[in-house]
Amino acid sequence: MLLPPPVPLITLTTDFSTQDGYTGAMKGVIHSVSPQARIVDITHDIPAGSIRDGAWALRTALPFFPRGTVHVAVIDPGVGTGRNAVIMLADSQFLIGPDNGVFSWVMTKARQVRVWKLSDDSWSPYASSNTFHGRDLFSHAAALLVREGDLEAVCGEEVDPICSDWAKKVPAVPGAEGEVVHVDHFGNVITNLLLPEDFDRSCPIQLCSGTQCFPGLNRTYGDVEEGEGLVLVGSHQFLEIAVRQGSASEHFGLKVGDAVTISS
Repeated sequence: MLLPPPVPLITLTTDFSTQDGYTGAMKGVIHSVSPQARIVDITHDIPAGSIRDGAWALRTALPFFPRGTVHVAVIDPGVGTGRNAVIMLADSQFLIGPDNGVFSWVMTKARQVRVWKLSDDSWSPYASSNTFHGRDLFSHAAALLVREGDLEAVCGEEVDPICSDWAKKVPAVPGAEGEVVHVDHFGNVITNLLLPEDFDRSCPIQLCSGTQCFPGLNRTYGDVEEGEGLVLVGSHQFLEIAVRQGSASEHFGLKVGDAVTISS
């Protein structure tokens, strides 16, 4: 596997919000170690401790970053416990964070994945908190990687990562059984049902969840009247239940983990 060089671009994905100084502290560490690094916030509004939501945010954002970008993800309810702290190379992207499933969707999408424990040298020499690895380990390791330009600056032994079973793609064919994997800010309900590349969009298709069924496949939200429900292929390429100018999650009472099925 050919290793790309890291570029001086570091993204941050956390559940810290911006109410406190936690994200600012992470950025301070990065700039202290690697002043040339640019920092991009993917989001700091992941619901507290929601590994699934963090994993989905990474899946939707990572493909659009340049080769060699370093991504720090800190949704870490097990901070300070025995869970591994890792660096992952997924195709051409580096990811640093806890090995708790937060990289599951990235692994599902990637063609090649390698993972190492972070080395003891990855820790900040100035602070070592049992409750803030985002500042003292993950941000410091990312900055070291960018500054040194070499994986060996932060790598320990290679390990097998955790890939949670909820991060799976289900072909959207008649009889398929999937589930809701994410509800976005707008209340759009995203499933793990993925249309085959050769799918004939003129074929009848019906998505059902509980007693609610949605016949047909729309092209965009504007295909229906305001307040009406629809099913379409979202920007993430999965089937999505939406309500024009409304929340499908609230309107239909759908949440993450709810079952969805395909019939024709």
